[in-house]
Amino acid sequence: MGARARRVFGEAIKFSAVNVVATTVAVLLFNALVHGLPMLYGPGPLHDYPVMTYFVANTVGMLISFYGSRHYAFKNRHPTGLGGGLVNYAIVNFASFVIPMACLWITRNVFGWSSVLADNVAANVVGAVLAMLVRFWAFRRFVFTRHAVEFHGAHETLVIGSAPELGPDEAELLEHQPQQGKADAHDVVVVARHARHEGPAASVDGEGPRDR
Repeated sequence: MGARARRVFGEAIKFSAVNVVATTVAVLLFNALVHGLPMLYGPGPLHDYPVMTYFVANTVGMLISFYGSRHYAFKNRHPTGLGGGLVNYAIVNFASFVIPMACLWITRNVFGWSSVLADNVAANVVGAVLAMLVRFWAFRRFVFTRHAVEFHGAHETLVIGSAPELGPDEAELLEHQPQQGKADAHDVVVVARHARHEGPAASVDGEGPRDR
């Protein structure tokens, strides 16, 4: 497995762990509001509004998943957007809510299923898995990016935006490079690729080895 594949696999495992915690909170809140709590009360106060309740419960879960993603799953990436990436993160999450909410709407309004099992399979199993896959791709692409620093002669320029994906040999080398200049712990210093396309340094009069 190459360096890039290992990095993606590691991020996927960490993101899945964060998603499990956030989803558990959202599922418990959703069921408490829609179906009530066993031996305490039921149905829940929002039993007739499952789609709206799903949105509310998963907004709470989103805040939990943002903290986990920012400081654990994608801690080696740079957050983009306002609020340390929270605004872009929220946009991606709210867009992904369409998938499980659509699954829930179909089971309720097309098939007429309103049981605890039907609601949870539609929204918190099928819809949640599909939405998680979409979010993982979108977070890496639009929220937590790998910024780059390019060096031009003796000066360096911070390039705002996503850095190109590196080859396995380059990634293995660059991930162990010490910090330089403006680069922080979340930046990837693109040196090897830049140097690879440059020819040997030209000799300057009065410098370099002399002919013998």
